[in-house]
Amino acid sequence: MKGLIVKEKTITYNSDLKKPEPGKGEVLIKVHSASANPYDMESAAGIYDNYFKEYGFDQAVQTGLEFSGIIKTQGNKFNIGERVYGYAHLITGCKTHAEYITLPEEYISAIPTGLSFEEAAALPIGILTSLSIYEDLAPKPSDLNVLIIGASGGVGVYATQLAKQRNHQITALVGKGHVEFLKELGAHKAYEYVEKSLNDLEGNYDLILDFSTRFTLDDCRSLLSASGKFIPALPDDQNGGTSEDQHVAYLMVMHGDTNRLESVETLLTSKSLVPVIEEVYNFNNYNEAFRHLQKSGKRGRIILNW
Repeated sequence: MKGLIVKEKTITYNSDLKKPEPGKGEVLIKVHSASANPYDMESAAGIYDNYFKEYGFDQAVQTGLEFSGIIKTQGNKFNIGERVYGYAHLITGCKTHAEYITLPEEYISAIPTGLSFEEAAALPIGILTSLSIYEDLAPKPSDLNVLIIGASGGVGVYATQLAKQRNHQITALVGKGHVEFLKELGAHKAYEYVEKSLNDLEGNYDLILDFSTRFTLDDCRSLLSASGKFIPALPDDQNGGTSEDQHVAYLMVMHGDTNRLESVETLLTSKSLVPVIEEVYNFNNYNEAFRHLQKSGKRGRIILNW
């Protein structure tokens, strides 16, 4: 089996890995496409080593969270040959930069009609994160005033589209060249970072979503409404995301969710929710893909194909 492994804090290619065996409630999947995202670089750098140790994680492949592929063993819900996509566990279990993975069936969903493998692999984390925000953390289900920082990235493009579906008023802060694209996705207002800073915005936001990981609660506090929430993509003590302040909502999506992925199937088949892909690479060109990943100003996800 082929896959990407971490050796001396460097991601390398290995063609002699053992194929995993599915456990109870799991299925074997042949991966077709997987996303590359900042988690992979952080994992390679050892940021999650303590968590891996705590969870007893001992897999050779330590990178890759989103994927699409084909079921290879019969499950309780999914059949051999079925096209599926999903999100592996953030810490434990198989990671998706491998030719074969095993995952719990509850982490995956059938690929909606009309979507390619590449498009499906670009979706899960963005969809699940956005639904967690709007369904679990938002103060009300519709008509919110929302600021999305980093709205053109791999999560922001879906947070924007799903906010539109809920009739939220959306302001997007993006990198150069993405303003018109974000308006096409549903933003009512969109500005480049160089055009407007946080201090230039009018404020009174019910939700401030920081997918850029650049800002803190203190940076955003004056822009929040009386019941407004600041939600950083990577909550920690430094940005205020782990505090018990009334203006913070803690965001953490640990793994895939069949029900939530199925809940957007109609939006995907009707093209009311569209995948956004920056570039597609072959796994053999993984170094080029990861160099691209570290560039600023990306739009959507970078995808790796077997």
